[in-house]
Amino acid sequence: MAQGKTEEDESFDTMTRALVPLLVVAALAGVLVGLVGGSFHWLLTHGGAGFLALLAHWKTNGFLGLPGWLAAMVLVAVSVAIARWLVTYAPSAAGSGVQHVEAVMREQAEPAPLRVLPIKYLGGLLAMIPGLALGREGPTIQMAAVIGTQCGRLFGFNQSDRSMLYTAVAGCGLSVAFNAPLSGAAFVIEEVAHRTTMRRVLTTLVAIATAMAVYRGYFGNEVEFLVSDFLPTRTVELLFYAVLGALIGGLGVIYNKSVLLGLNLFNNTAPKVSPIVKAGVIGAFMGLLAYWQPQWVGGGEIQVNTILAGQLGMSALLALLLVRWVLGPLSYSMGTPGGLFAPLLLVGAAIGALFASGVNHFMPATELLNPSAFALVAMAAFFTAIVRAPVTGILLICEMSGTVSLMIPLLIASVMAALVASLLRGEPIYDSLRARMGLRAAKN
Repeated sequence: MAQGKTEEDESFDTMTRALVPLLVVAALAGVLVGLVGGSFHWLLTHGGAGFLALLAHWKTNGFLGLPGWLAAMVLVAVSVAIARWLVTYAPSAAGSGVQHVEAVMREQAEPAPLRVLPIKYLGGLLAMIPGLALGREGPTIQMAAVIGTQCGRLFGFNQSDRSMLYTAVAGCGLSVAFNAPLSGAAFVIEEVAHRTTMRRVLTTLVAIATAMAVYRGYFGNEVEFLVSDFLPTRTVELLFYAVLGALIGGLGVIYNKSVLLGLNLFNNTAPKVSPIVKAGVIGAFMGLLAYWQPQWVGGGEIQVNTILAGQLGMSALLALLLVRWVLGPLSYSMGTPGGLFAPLLLVGAAIGALFASGVNHFMPATELLNPSAFALVAMAAFFTAIVRAPVTGILLICEMSGTVSLMIPLLIASVMAALVASLLRGEPIYDSLRARMGLRAAKN
């Protein structure tokens, strides 16, 4: 007797008309994500540029009789404090939001309410435009998940299809944030859902397709990282990429601990002081830093392109690495909306470029390594060590740079990073962050 097929057994020949409404709603949700995420990205880009221009103006002219540095401190302090205050109305909107999305998928938490969307949107703008070292991808992923949830409820889907729509549309968030459609699909399968079915794949691809069509139609289709063609990788270079990956595996474990340490310090330092006030104090410091050293603040995309262009020497790379190692966890500790991806990619780029430059300096007999190539590879490896999602990391760097010529080095370094991080018993960052929510790490 033939046994009934489960969702895990689905293939094209078992698809029924019941799937069509799900795909239609996924497409509709994708359109909404493209508009919301695209406008969020556009406002962050242009708002950040406007903020830096304003600081440059204040350096020359001051503001209402105040010295420019003081005006910068006040502006950023107030902006960050408001962002943190907004989160009090929806605690799940704090931080990246990816950990909450994963918790919902694992049935450890309820889906975020609709109010998370405007709070995440406005709070993210208030936190990131003034230069906090946070990424746009976390807020965009969570906002996309909220859209998926609301669409599932609006159209009366059952719990299974709501869950399917939730994860599929969440992938749109990553795709739109970085103009990287394949990375969004990989992220859903590799990190959020941890399993693949034909229904999930189709729903995710449809949602991402419409989201990207809207995003590229209205907001452009430019790659994030500007690189030239790379020469074929020499065999000897593969050994250095493997060493780099192993090094990054260890550094990724330390960075994850730095993020958690930052959260603990923020919560445990002056516990009777409101987190809003503490966020404002840190914001004032960030404003002062943005005023005097604007090249050190922000999400990190501008700095990554500076590294890839070979404009920084070893001393500048080391200074940038040390500063951003502190600023990333410090910015995240405040609990304002903002992600981890973009800042950690900058740290990875600095590590890779510094590694290659160091080898070139101390081992000239090896011939010159390309710091830009090592920077790109290190970004994927660092992402892998921290998130433990190598396929997503590799695809993300390929799509953001528009090149696949470094595929073998990307694979080697990412595998080594994942292996060393696992041997050191480093926990993936989102498992750790879910645990801080009072949730057990589910095994899928």
